[in-house]
Amino acid sequence: MKTPTAPRGATLPRWGLAAVLLVSPGMALPAATAPSTGGAGASPASPGEVREEVLSLLDRSGTVPYETEWKPLGPAALGVLEDLATDPNTPPQRRSRAVTFMAAVDNPQATDRLQAFLKNGNTQPTLRASAATALGLRVGTDAVPTLLPFLQDRSDPVREAVARALGRLGGVQVQQALEERLPLEETPVVREALQQGLTFSVP
Repeated sequence: MKTPTAPRGATLPRWGLAAVLLVSPGMALPAATAPSTGGAGASPASPGEVREEVLSLLDRSGTVPYETEWKPLGPAALGVLEDLATDPNTPPQRRSRAVTFMAAVDNPQATDRLQAFLKNGNTQPTLRASAATALGLRVGTDAVPTLLPFLQDRSDPVREAVARALGRLGGVQVQQALEERLPLEETPVVREALQQGLTFSVP
């Protein structure tokens, strides 16, 4: 059975968010059916239960975040993820994952939250990079105008994440921006991301 691929520029489909996060740009996505976790289904009844389920989804070993797993948690999941992401006592990896997984929550305010993370120069670079990735996944090509200026960000991880996100979204405007940035970029890992982005942005 042929594995489906995500259309360039499309917003996050109902299948796995991490299908896009955990593979290189342009690679095929996994099957559209979320694996059985034994716990998803009914919405949690209290804020404490929402937090418990969010932590479980973040930390479950080998689990990829599917929109179908996050949607039952409702809008409250965004607040839990934001609290975790901004808590300096939360382990760094969990903080980054919390930002990334905002792309899958069922809350219209998630887009604004992600933009705020990305645009705040005082936020840790890894969190801003995660926000760039999540923003592209959540709103598709609508994220392009927001992401483009960050190809010149002072942070290497942010520039790298933005280049990869833009490459997945594609389009003439993206291709031109990546081409213009490439000869100016001095950091090898970011140059590689720009080159890969160009590969996948070409129609």
